[in-house]
Amino acid sequence: MKTLNNKISESLENYLRAVYILHIDGKIPRIKDISKMLEVRDASTVEAIKKLELMEYVFHEKYGYINLTEKGLNSAERVYRKYITLVDFFVNILNLSKEESYKLACGIEHHMTEDFFLSLEALMIFLKKNTIEYKKIQSFIKKYKKELPHVFRTTLDEIEIGEEAKILSVSGTQVEKEKIFKAGITPGLLVIVKSKTEETIEVDINSKTNFISMENSKLIIVE
Repeated sequence: MKTLNNKISESLENYLRAVYILHIDGKIPRIKDISKMLEVRDASTVEAIKKLELMEYVFHEKYGYINLTEKGLNSAERVYRKYITLVDFFVNILNLSKEESYKLACGIEHHMTEDFFLSLEALMIFLKKNTIEYKKIQSFIKKYKKELPHVFRTTLDEIEIGEEAKILSVSGTQVEKEKIFKAGITPGLLVIVKSKTEETIEVDINSKTNFISMENSKLIIVE
């Protein structure tokens, strides 16, 4: 059999993974099964399987089943490990939906370096072996999504008199943000806190004095 370059494309990795998933699910892969899984036309699947067969990753019985070769099985297992590790991370750590996680993993897995993959895999193993930390990070991320970002970040009201800070972003509702922006407060500016009262904060921005309400200062994220 004539073989092509062993380098497999992102698209072909998707087909290889699909064949593997059907195998481990106890199904015998056919063109129509792969097409359905990847949501592509049968013609596209036929073309991809032909390429994988030329590269000796699969053996396709004419008009029949598709089997992985030993080479194909080794590669497919590797591709699947990357995919499932990403899905695991997205669903169980980032609390994303399974549907969103599948789509993200399908796009990202092809660009993972070996170092990144092993580091992520190690992180997931560590977290699952250390259930306290695992639950803490899950809980924190869920809470972070529900709360506004400024709840967990340093805000302008926390900066001491005489200290300088850089504005990173502005949180709050759209109305609150627009009010702050109109006051001349935008990301990237350096501010120096000159004085504070219970109601306002006096800051120096580009050698100009500006007064910000204490309420709004709690929405201005700084570093």
